[in-house]
Amino acid sequence: MKKKDWLAAITIPCFFFFCIACKQPEVPEYLGLRDIQVVKVDAQQSQLSGSVKFYNPNAFDMQLKKTDIDIFLNDQLANHYLLDSTIEIHARDSFWIPVTLKLDLKNIFANAFQSLLNDQVKIRFEGHARVKKGGFGFRVPIHYEETQKLSVLMQGRSE
Repeated sequence: MKKKDWLAAITIPCFFFFCIACKQPEVPEYLGLRDIQVVKVDAQQSQLSGSVKFYNPNAFDMQLKKTDIDIFLNDQLANHYLLDSTIEIHARDSFWIPVTLKLDLKNIFANAFQSLLNDQVKIRFEGHARVKKGGFGFRVPIHYEETQKLSVLMQGRSE
């Protein structure tokens, strides 16, 4: 076998293996909120804490390294959330991300009365996350939206 043929016989399968192994991970699925608690309220700001549940549809474990997300309530920017710590995500399993949000009451007060009357709030997350699979890092877009009943949120359960 010539040197050129031997090199091609090794390089081509390695290239295809590398492409398959480094496939962009699927975006985790948003499953809901739980344990929403009002931690602090004053004239300008309110602080909430809770957890957001996701499902990893990928057939491999990953690490969540960083999230950078804008959170909207009734289409009003409520907060910008940055998580810069590592969370282990198991293959085809759900996981929780703890969140603490400081909400500027002036920005969301306009729609608060309507939300209370309807017992619903529209929640939207826009941003991205950095995940790591093996030695490779990926930027994964995050776009989630749902309408949630306020009474359920305040009881600490998600539907």
